Amino acid sequence: MDDKSKQKLKNYVLWLLARQEYSKKELTTKLKAKDASESYIEALLSWCERLGYIDEDRYCESFLRRQINKGLGQRRVLAEAMNKGVDRAQLVQLIETLEVDWFQLAQAAYEKKYAITPLNLDYKEKAKRVRYMMYRGFGYEEIDFAMQAATMGE
Repeated sequence: MDDKSKQKLKNYVLWLLARQEYSKKELTTKLKAKDASESYIEALLSWCERLGYIDEDRYCESFLRRQINKGLGQRRVLAEAMNKGVDRAQLVQLIETLEVDWFQLAQAAYEKKYAITPLNLDYKEKAKRVRYMMYRGFGYEEIDFAMQAATMGE
């Protein structure tokens, strides 16, 4: 790998990191797609870490906040964290530290999707709404809370 290619990859990583936080796993995947060698990827990422451009703690918090802003539940957040290379234990600890109210998030997500909620939903419609909320990553208790809060609002 020549110096010009290395500089291009370095500029590429800096450009990515200037836009948003990335995990080491995500950057490794992006660099592999650009045909970077394993040894250069490792050296480049450790250089970025030393300078503070990559920080797994900062990335973890940024990731969690993005997922919460999307209105996703804890199950979905934890599942997506695995795909992004976020340390699960670190994420769980951060969730506890931030004291995320999943019930409140479920209620907000439900009300955003289903602004109008009749008092008596038929079984098919109720099942459809539960499936949607489960896809968003909420548990049964959170879904039940959100649905009851929506019907009480009328």
